[in-house]
Amino acid sequence: MIMTSTAMAAAIPDHNGTDLSGFTIGTKKLANRVRQYNDIFKSAGDQYGVDPNILASVCMQESGGVNYQYYSDGTPRPAWGIMQIENTNEKAFAKFGLERTGTAWTLEDRLDPEKAVPYAAYLLSESLYKYDYDYIKMLQAYNFGETVLDRILAAAGANWLDERKNAKDYASNWPYNSYGDPLYPEHVLAYYSHEIDYVGAKVMLNGELVKFDSQYPIIDNGTTLVPVRQIGEMLDATVTWDGDNGIAHINKADKDIELHTGTTTAYINGKKHELEVSVEVINGRTMLPLRFVAEAFEVNVIWHGENRTVELIDKY
Repeated sequence: MIMTSTAMAAAIPDHNGTDLSGFTIGTKKLANRVRQYNDIFKSAGDQYGVDPNILASVCMQESGGVNYQYYSDGTPRPAWGIMQIENTNEKAFAKFGLERTGTAWTLEDRLDPEKAVPYAAYLLSESLYKYDYDYIKMLQAYNFGETVLDRILAAAGANWLDERKNAKDYASNWPYNSYGDPLYPEHVLAYYSHEIDYVGAKVMLNGELVKFDSQYPIIDNGTTLVPVRQIGEMLDATVTWDGDNGIAHINKADKDIELHTGTTTAYINGKKHELEVSVEVINGRTMLPLRFVAEAFEVNVIWHGENRTVELIDKY
């Protein structure tokens, strides 16, 4: 399916910001060697709050799903992996692996899609938050790097798209005549589709976008789930966790909410309530229904379906 700018905002469910006039998407198809990683794209996208179809499109643009390049005699040589993670990411990549798996990853691990894709999703997620869910800026940052993009944004403002062609002028000590791909978002979005189900959502509290860590909100049967610890932080409540029994308590003022993993049963000050979906542990994070907990503490909850955003307005 080919979509023009008029359909693009709806096509990228939570895009915000850059005017999409003149963009077209879905004009090219993903290669099967990219589509074979769809399960990894979905898992990483759901975890880090990035549309997995964007991850697939980035992979297609970066490598076509090929882990190796070839010498002139046809023998393979290791490249930067299917997400083309550059050598400058060596320390950050190692730290990411250590924090997520307990083992520091090496640059050789870039050739493992189950490591490269989550790291790329993490990088994109950080940019997505920084640029207020502007997917165009996020994509350009993946290619240019945030430093160069920020310099272009500061210099050109609303005309930054036109200024991309001069990116080399914003890169420090850059000896070459060109820098990166000034049309990178356009090239990536040519491969974008809705082939992979996207269940992500974002949360705003009193007008501010909430940043999540190793597990972003997901939508399960129409209910937005968020990590219990961040519910506590957002609502200034105290969270206690009984890992042996899978029970979370959230306390604020004179209210105690008790939730049990794997069930739809919850208690508010001992009174039983039924949830629409069960409390689940996902990627090591206990995920709770946001609306139920927020409204129990008298926080106004508004769902903006057009950009998949839960808006919380705390009265206190």
